[in-house]
Amino acid sequence: MTKSDQNPGSAEGQETGRPRKGRPVVIDSQKRRSLILEALDSHFQEVGLQGMTMAAIAQRAGMSKQTLYTLFQDRDALFDAYLDDRFACLLQAQEAPDESLGFADRVRLLFRFDAPAEAWELPVALFRLAVVEAPKHPRLARRCLEEGPRSKQALLLAELERARDRGEIRVSDPKAAAALLMDMLHLPLIDALVDPNFRPETEAWRQRFELGLSVFLKGIS
Repeated sequence: MTKSDQNPGSAEGQETGRPRKGRPVVIDSQKRRSLILEALDSHFQEVGLQGMTMAAIAQRAGMSKQTLYTLFQDRDALFDAYLDDRFACLLQAQEAPDESLGFADRVRLLFRFDAPAEAWELPVALFRLAVVEAPKHPRLARRCLEEGPRSKQALLLAELERARDRGEIRVSDPKAAAALLMDMLHLPLIDALVDPNFRPETEAWRQRFELGLSVFLKGIS
């Protein structure tokens, strides 16, 4: 964390970052939180993690550092909040699977959230940061692991057990099968961690995903 990220002592400025005439517009904490997280994502696209100071993010969000620190005590807390939103979107996308769908289609829905998109770079950058800083900041690393790949693997295990119970597939060890299928379907994170400029093409990822799923289903049939 840089010196500029220490708790500020300056008075709070206008919420828009520009002088206003009359009484300032009052923004509730939830709206401020949303503005800050949007600013975090857009600022990252321009400067990367190295330029992600609390002062810069506050300016990008159109508010003072003091306002930012009333919601997030430091940059780690801000990153935590971003991950909270990211994982909440993941869970929302995976809720209430359509029981009329077959196993393969349920797995496709399960991994739909992982498809490369415009918001793909920041989660990978945070994962890379978590790996590098794991000895000093184990909580970030643990969250990325437990609520990322391990959470997805647990959902995959549930789908395999459901498919077995419904007679869709034959699998003697769903836990081992879930670990194997996870490796076959998940995005190639090693490439992304080693090369910051790596970004899989959506169509290439889809073809790889379909091939992995097909090979798996043929292998256990």
